[in-house]
Amino acid sequence: MKILGSKIHLVDNVRQSFKSYSVFWLILLVTIFLDSLTTIRFMTVDGIDHEANIIIRWLALMIGIVPGVIIGKCLQLVSAIGFTALSLKYSRAMLILMISLNLLAAYHNL
Repeated sequence: MKILGSKIHLVDNVRQSFKSYSVFWLILLVTIFLDSLTTIRFMTVDGIDHEANIIIRWLALMIGIVPGVIIGKCLQLVSAIGFTALSLKYSRAMLILMISLNLLAAYHNL
């Protein structure tokens, strides 16, 4: 694929990121799971209206708390893969950012 005159190897970037940063990908999956659990608990106790993430809030209102959170977190994983596909150079930074945001959200939910 060509973007702005540069050839980008989408699949190769994702494969290389999985190989090079497998620990970060594993930590991301763990933090996604942790944030999902704390978000479900938080929204069950305090209500959907207190959720700060507008996408998660909207999904929870439309299809329910648990399916909304699961779909929202799946979208987060898809976006991580998408950013990694576009730039292998910045994939580690993007993974660290997403891990940090998930940990911050889990802490806030508690």
